[in-house]
Amino acid sequence: MKTESFPLTITEKGVSSVIRKSEKIKDGIARNYFIVEYFLKGKRKQVWRADEAEARAVAKDACIRVSNGDQSSLELRNGDLMAYNRAVEILNPSKIAIDTACREYTDALQILGGKVSITEACREWLKIHAVQREKITVADASELLKVQTASDGKSHARQKTISAALDALADKFNVHVHTITPDQVSQYLTALPFVDRTKKNHRDTIGFFNRWLVLRGYLAKGTNWLENVQNYSARKTGEIQIYQPEEMALLLRSAGNMTPFFAIGAFAGLRHAEIARLDWSEIDLEDGFIEVRANNSKTGERRLVPIHANLKAWLLPYRQTSGKVVPYANTTKQILRIAKTSAVQWKHNALRHSFISYRVSETADVPRVSDEAGNSPAMIRQHYLRRVKPAAAVEWFAIMPETAQPEQPANIVPMQQKAA
Repeated sequence: MKTESFPLTITEKGVSSVIRKSEKIKDGIARNYFIVEYFLKGKRKQVWRADEAEARAVAKDACIRVSNGDQSSLELRNGDLMAYNRAVEILNPSKIAIDTACREYTDALQILGGKVSITEACREWLKIHAVQREKITVADASELLKVQTASDGKSHARQKTISAALDALADKFNVHVHTITPDQVSQYLTALPFVDRTKKNHRDTIGFFNRWLVLRGYLAKGTNWLENVQNYSARKTGEIQIYQPEEMALLLRSAGNMTPFFAIGAFAGLRHAEIARLDWSEIDLEDGFIEVRANNSKTGERRLVPIHANLKAWLLPYRQTSGKVVPYANTTKQILRIAKTSAVQWKHNALRHSFISYRVSETADVPRVSDEAGNSPAMIRQHYLRRVKPAAAVEWFAIMPETAQPEQPANIVPMQQKAA
């Protein structure tokens, strides 16, 4: 290094500092020291260094910091100042301010809660998200899922529910699936013009769709569209509606070839969709049972439902060895027509509600009726049961066709009239 006379003046960005040379005797040996002097907030500051190169670096750094307005760092003690300088040096390539880096680091520590280091969390995130995924629109993905549900043998009712929810979702979101956020899903569900029970069906289908997209690789692992999205109650609100015996008699006498549908719903309690899928070969009028096969049941479980005497009387005129019990693809249209003809208001699901309510009154046995209806006792009590008097139950299961003759008990033998 070129020898220069002291004091030296170091100037950076219009700010100057001075380096003075001093000599001290320690243990009989003369040692040189270098004193860096600069002004900080109107006061003179001195920093001692044993090496001239270090003194020059300190003087230069002090000038730059004063010029940049970063004067507070110069008031740090030596250890803190060294740490500060190292931090600034590390952050310099990224152009991130030290306070920003500290805030983000602290936030990350709080989020992770000591379970894993920030570096490990970043590496795991990259494994999940730094993958080039195939882009697909909501509409195209929903069509693929509908095809799969059909090939998987899902029930017609399940396919219908999935299709309705996905079609509505695709109409609303004409975008790629990876761009959808939980907030958008929440707003979408809130705006649906349905009761909570129907909104829950849509929410559940969206969750199913989300999980399917993750399995197929269209969404990153861990993606949850329903995160913090309001859940909706499946509980029905309002009074459970049933038919009075006189209303049921009017409906049956106006039903025509839809009579088996109404009779089975009212006196055996099968669901609308289960009756629509029912075949005459599954109705045993001799032994007195209707077989609801697993693939036709909403719950996927086989069950046997007893046939009351009045149900047998209503079914006998229409009895076949095989073939669909309901001859129409669109049963709803026929139901509404018959309700209008009979002047009886159609009540949604009231045939099943009526059967369960009158059957519980007849047997005083909720678990038995729940087994016949294919529901849990809790569901029966919460959603289907309206308490009625036993006399009303007797009247309900005594509704017979006008031409029907009551059956003789098996232990009664008709008397033969003697010839005159």
